[in-house]
Amino acid sequence: MKARLWVIALLLGAASAAQAAEWQVVLLKPPGCNTCTYVEEILKRSAQLRQAVLDDGAGGQVTASIVRRASSELTAQEWTELRALPWFSETRWRRQTAVLAAQLLLKRDGIVVAGGDIADSAGLHNARFPVQTTMPDIGSDVQAARNARATFTQELYLRSWNLNWFYRLALDPTLPRAADNPPWAANAATLVPPLGQANVLLMSTASGAADNEIFNALRIEEIRDVLTTSLAVDPAQLRIFYGGDSLQSANALEVRGGRFGLIRRDVAGASPFTPDAVGRIFQSIRARPGSRNLLVLIGHGSPDGAGMWSSPAALSPGALRKLHQNGGGDDVLVSGNCFGGVMAAATSCGFFGARPDIVATGCQADAAEVAQSRDYLHVFFSGLTPGLQRSVDANGDGSISFSEAHWYASIEGDMRNVTYTSIDALADEWFESHPDVPRHLPVRDALALAAGAPPGEARALRTLLNGYDAQFQLSLEDLAGQAARWKSDGPRPLTAQLVRRLLYMQAQGQQPELARLQSCENRAIADFVRTAP
Repeated sequence: MKARLWVIALLLGAASAAQAAEWQVVLLKPPGCNTCTYVEEILKRSAQLRQAVLDDGAGGQVTASIVRRASSELTAQEWTELRALPWFSETRWRRQTAVLAAQLLLKRDGIVVAGGDIADSAGLHNARFPVQTTMPDIGSDVQAARNARATFTQELYLRSWNLNWFYRLALDPTLPRAADNPPWAANAATLVPPLGQANVLLMSTASGAADNEIFNALRIEEIRDVLTTSLAVDPAQLRIFYGGDSLQSANALEVRGGRFGLIRRDVAGASPFTPDAVGRIFQSIRARPGSRNLLVLIGHGSPDGAGMWSSPAALSPGALRKLHQNGGGDDVLVSGNCFGGVMAAATSCGFFGARPDIVATGCQADAAEVAQSRDYLHVFFSGLTPGLQRSVDANGDGSISFSEAHWYASIEGDMRNVTYTSIDALADEWFESHPDVPRHLPVRDALALAAGAPPGEARALRTLLNGYDAQFQLSLEDLAGQAARWKSDGPRPLTAQLVRRLLYMQAQGQQPELARLQSCENRAIADFVRTAP
C-alpha cells in the first residue's frame, strides 16, 4: 500500500504544480446509459461541454478537457493504471459497468489518476423525498407518484453530482466515498426499549409507498410467525422496520384485479426503516456488547445497496460495514434483495438471494402471487418449520444451521435465483485473480468436488448436476450473463457459482478468513437467536 501511495504521490506531485499538467475527463457513455444524460445536463447547465473547471476544495482549480467515449471498454494500459490506485476495486468497477452506470476516468498527462461512477461524487445522505412523494394520498395514481419521485431524484442528481470529487480523489487517494460515510450514523440515539442478548431485526427496504409492494408486509409477517412459532423466539426480541408513520396516507403498493393501487397496509409494532432508524439500530448494538443480531432485509435492492424509507440514497455496503464494525455485534445478514450480494463483506457473515450483479425473485404486488412465490426468503425461513427439518438438515445433527437453510433455499427455491454468501464473494475474488484455474469443467470433475464438500454444498451440487452427462462442460465464467440467458434448458447458473466455491475451498483449506466464515455459516439458527435461561 505504501509503495502504491508513493507512486501516486510521485505521479501527481505537489498540488501547487497541478495547474501545469494536462488534465482530461473521459466520459464513458455505452449505449443504454440513461444516467449519462444527467451528466451531460450537468455540463450543459455549467457551460462546460468541452472543458470542465475542477476545484480542489481549498481554492485551487485546474481546467480539464472533456472527451466522450461511446463505450465502457478500457484499454490494457488504463486497466493497469486503475489497478495501481489504492482505492480501486475491480469488482465494483465491473459491477458498475454491467449496469451501464455513468462512469468516467480522470487523467493527468495521459495517466489515469481517478475514476468511477458519477454517483460516487454525491453526498445525498441528508436528502429526503418530500412527504407527499414518499406517502401519497390513499388511492392516488401510481404512475403520478412514481413520476414525482423520478423528477425529484433527477433534480437532486443534477444539483449533487460533480466532477470535483474525482479531482480531489486524485490529489488524495484515501478520500472516502460519501456514500460510505453517512453523517446520520455517528450521533444517533438508541432504540427503545434497548436490545437484548439476541435480537431479530426485520427491515423493509423500500423508499416509499410506490416501491413498497405488498410482498414486504406479507413476508415480514411470515418470517415473524415462523421464528416465534418454530424457534420459540420471544416477540420482545423482534424489531420490525416497515412502511411509514403517517396514518392518513398510503404506505404500500398492491395489485387487485389486475390494477395497481396505493393503499394503507400496516404491520403490527413496526416503525419506518429510515436512515435515522439504521443509525439507532447500530448504536443500540454498540450499547449491548456481545449481542447476537439476525438482520433480515426484505424488499428492493440495487447495485448501490439497500433502500431506506424516504431516502434517495441507498444504505451502501461500505456504510453497513462501518456501522457493523463500530457496533461490535455478532451480526448475521439474510437478504432477499436484488443484487443482495453487494453486502457480502458488510457483516459477520451473510446469505443472499442474489449475486451482486443479478436480480432476485420476489417483491410481488399481488397477494395471490406472493402466496405462490418460491422466493429465497420464503424458502429459507419455511425450512425452519418442524415438518421440513429432515429435508433441510443436511448433516443429520437435528438442528438447522444458517448454511443448511441457505442451501435448501438455493435448491428448493425459484430456479432463476443465483444465491450467494460471504464465502462466495471470497471465491469470486480468488477465481478472478487466478487465471490458471480452469474456466470450464466437465460434470465428472465437478461432481468429484462433492466428495470433500460440506454436506449442504455436496447435496446441492449433486442435485444441480443430476441427469447431466459426465462429459458435459460447465462454464465457470460470466455468471450474470449465464443468468440472463438461462432458459431452463441447461444447468442452472447457480451450478457454476457452487463449483467456484468448492474449487476455492479445496485450494485454500483453512485460510483464516475462510475458516471464520465457515464457522459463522455453520451455527444453528435456533442457538443464535436463543436467549440465556
